[in-house]
Amino acid sequence: NFCYQTSKKIRQVFDYKRRNGEFIGGFAAYGYMKDPKDKNALVVDEEAAEVVKNIYTWLLDGMSKNAIVRQLNDYGVLCPSEYKKSKGLNYQNPHADAKPLWSAKTVSDILKNRLYVGDMVQGRQRVKSYKVHTQEQVPENEWYIVENTHEPIIERPVFEKVQELLKRDTRTKKKKKTLY
Repeated sequence: NFCYQTSKKIRQVFDYKRRNGEFIGGFAAYGYMKDPKDKNALVVDEEAAEVVKNIYTWLLDGMSKNAIVRQLNDYGVLCPSEYKKSKGLNYQNPHADAKPLWSAKTVSDILKNRLYVGDMVQGRQRVKSYKVHTQEQVPENEWYIVENTHEPIIERPVFEKVQELLKRDTRTKKKKKTLY
């Protein structure tokens, strides 16, 4: 089947690039932008990187993820999808509300993403097949991770410390016993 063969070849090229730590996404993660001189490389976007650093600092200072979300929204910091639009990128977030704001999930994703220490992390999602165009999550042991491919925004010890805090943070919504 021709479509299947073509799809397989394209996937092989992408996999080769991922293994080499080349960036192949449509949009760089928040905090980075594609290098104007090389679309497969990432460079730091200073403005957004500053926000990323603040998010890590605030968590280390004891703020909860929800408090960080409130802080960002109160200060009118554009959430990643709006920020990309403000930079003229034709970015569509399929999950965005009418007035997109920061959410705990967005903050959480930023705090867990190894991209910020300079490692290229790709292949976290994949399209099921050339026929079925739905995205599926890929188990972490199958991600493509290449270390030190670009300038870090967060130092490794800071990142590790944050991961420890996130593991320990079990403040999930527990049912509170009422007094009645």
